[in-house]
Amino acid sequence: MNAKKPEDNKKILRTIAAELFLQNTVKRFKAAIKEHPAGFTFDIITLQLKTNFSSEIYLVGQPEHGISFKADPRQNDLKTWIYNNFSAICKSGGIIGGWNSDGILFLDVVAVISGYENAMLSGQVNGEEAIYHPYSSSSIKVTAPQIDTYLSGDA
Repeated sequence: MNAKKPEDNKKILRTIAAELFLQNTVKRFKAAIKEHPAGFTFDIITLQLKTNFSSEIYLVGQPEHGISFKADPRQNDLKTWIYNNFSAICKSGGIIGGWNSDGILFLDVVAVISGYENAMLSGQVNGEEAIYHPYSSSSIKVTAPQIDTYLSGDA
């Protein structure tokens, strides 16, 4: 009988721990979606809704990480999305934004950005339609950069 190497056991334990983490994350995430269907901000690090933001904070979606669901997402679909985007989620501070528009649930990895100008610039660079100001619970349309002003030196 071949005995498993300690490294093999560590890999197995890491795999089990990762699966349990994903299952717990999805469970809490599904609860957040159900409790706040209009919109929410979820901290994947604490597995809690994030509700305390200062007035200087804005949330900006990160390119290539958003997803939409026509109905209540299945746990497996959420798990796959979180797994596929886990590195980006952690790099952006662990925050996921979710909102509902016309019966479609949108999820996105969001960056927490200080200051309106910085957030607007980030939204422009990322090609976002809007940025979110959680303090006032409002979406702000991303405006086109005023290139002429910068080129003319009037800025």
